[in-house]
Amino acid sequence: MEVINAGEIVEHAVRRQNINISELSRRMKVNRRTLYNWFQQKKLHLDVICAIGQVINYDFSKEFEEEFYNSGIKLADNDLSARGGHQHISQESIYYWMEKYITLLEDYKRLLQNTKGEDFGRMRPNEQEW
Repeated sequence: MEVINAGEIVEHAVRRQNINISELSRRMKVNRRTLYNWFQQKKLHLDVICAIGQVINYDFSKEFEEEFYNSGIKLADNDLSARGGHQHISQESIYYWMEKYITLLEDYKRLLQNTKGEDFGRMRPNEQEW
């Protein structure tokens, strides 16, 4: 029995969505070789799976149910109904907040890179204005 690896599952989903690999690589801001390497991986980080899913508009939570459950990304339907909440979480809502989070992290990274060159030691700690 042949075991299908995570990369193959993702690749099949990409192919089923008729997404061009060049277009996918452009949208994800990675090169095509990176995508092909991911497709060969036995295991993929959940962030990679989610990012690809977002770009191709595909929900991988069924294929990687255990990974999503262990990460806490997908709430169990029982937990939602027990709290009186909606049993369906909009996939667009999840991707909206995931995109916001990624953008925030990228902005933070750029800020750190821009401030590395500045001299923060000009003022002594007791001379700082609060």
